[in-house]
Amino acid sequence: QATQRVRVILFIDDIHNLVPAAGAAGATMMDGGALLKPALSRGELRIIGASSIDKYKKTIEKDPGLERRFQQIFVEQPSVEQTVSILRGLRPRYERYHGEGRL
Repeated sequence: QATQRVRVILFIDDIHNLVPAAGAAGATMMDGGALLKPALSRGELRIIGASSIDKYKKTIEKDPGLERRFQQIFVEQPSVEQTVSILRGLRPRYERYHGEGRL
């Protein structure tokens, strides 16, 4: 019986919460990373995970088997000018959704 491949990308905010911090008193803590590794290595699952650099280093980076299954992409916070530009670009969409002229 052929297995059907599902094309899903899972987004996990604060992905570092899936892995016990290094040195944590969490011997009994569930390691979500260990649950994800088999599916990631078989290509059955794609994940986008968000984390701060500091928390990533304390958790994901301490697990080489999990870390090698991710590619780091650093996203800088937009400047005030960039934020205003982003919001101006989104304005027509929000006006259509909420009704013209309400913003």
